[in-house]
Amino acid sequence: MNTDHFILENFSVTADIGVTVLDTSGEMRYASSVYTGVSDVVQLIRRRLDCGEADRVALLYGCYQARRFGGRYVFFTPSGLAYCASFLTGPKGSMRSGVLAGPFLMTDYDEYLEIDVSGRHQASADVTQAIRTGLHAIPIKTPAQARAISEQLYVCASYHSSVRFPGQAVATLTDAAAKGYSIEKEDELLAAISIGDIQTANALLNDILGQVLFHSGGDLNILRSRVVELTVLLSRASLRGGANIDAIFGLNYSYLREIDALKSPEDIILWLHGVSQRFAQHMFEYADSRHTDVIHKALLYIKQNYADKITLQDVADHVYLSPSYFSKVFKEETGQTPSGFITAVRIDISKKLLRDPSVSLVDIAELTGFKSQSYFTQLFKKAEGQTPGEYRRRNRHG
Repeated sequence: MNTDHFILENFSVTADIGVTVLDTSGEMRYASSVYTGVSDVVQLIRRRLDCGEADRVALLYGCYQARRFGGRYVFFTPSGLAYCASFLTGPKGSMRSGVLAGPFLMTDYDEYLEIDVSGRHQASADVTQAIRTGLHAIPIKTPAQARAISEQLYVCASYHSSVRFPGQAVATLTDAAAKGYSIEKEDELLAAISIGDIQTANALLNDILGQVLFHSGGDLNILRSRVVELTVLLSRASLRGGANIDAIFGLNYSYLREIDALKSPEDIILWLHGVSQRFAQHMFEYADSRHTDVIHKALLYIKQNYADKITLQDVADHVYLSPSYFSKVFKEETGQTPSGFITAVRIDISKKLLRDPSVSLVDIAELTGFKSQSYFTQLFKKAEGQTPGEYRRRNRHG
């Protein structure tokens, strides 16, 4: 084994989770023995769900997101598999490689097959059965375990980088404020892209790139690394503005492969301005389209999680839209607000439970996600014109 990956192999075996390393174009450069043991299943899932390229793009995107957010990032690919991402640094803090721990599931096998395979991908019974056959090779991790894996992966990646480049601290873009980089301008840039204000976005890009050029000292590797981070940020802003996630992933994959071909600061600056304009255009192209897949995914999420505390932010995050834009789309497509639909689902489930006299009103309120029995009673009466107790008396034989 390449001693360069010894620490990652040990982590993989200890955590019982696959570890892979991707280069900056998304090509796999290392796979741990644990990952090798599940790779056939992973390929089967991607092939059967026809999302091999989409998953590949998502994995590289996750690595760049980890680079942006301090080395720790947990995410799902289009196939519904979960991963933790970090990165390995190169000279002067540039991203040399992405490192991934996964795949794993954060639900049980039946729920994954029902929601992601049959639901989201509308896979046939034959496809679902083919995936079921090998699915138990993929480990299940709780959210707490996923967070712990993410932290340990970051520690291993940091150690790996420090050994390769002794004395070099692992850098993140969050360090930039201390070096004169304006986080405030970055936030303004994202806001401008999310509303399609190209003129303001270009002006802010000029300011940010001027700072990046100054602090990169003319080093093209550092400049490319910062521009990659900005590209990822621009894509996220476009998604929040309503752009189609598959289209944006496709653009990201294309753009990330183009960056290495840029040979001068002038080329990089011109290229990035074109990228920002394209992301904004995609936002407008998809902003007025019908969001059938988004609504389907949101409805499934609500119906699967109605018993828990669900916020608008939770549902919007699940479909990769901003809360305000998601609310607008949801109301246009369903005629209801997200909170109104959540309440309606809970009321509908509670009516079924009320027909069973063995379940107390207190338990029903808890089982259907209401904060208290009194709140449950208040919303039930508003929706049905009678209290839960009255409904139970009239429907005890329903």
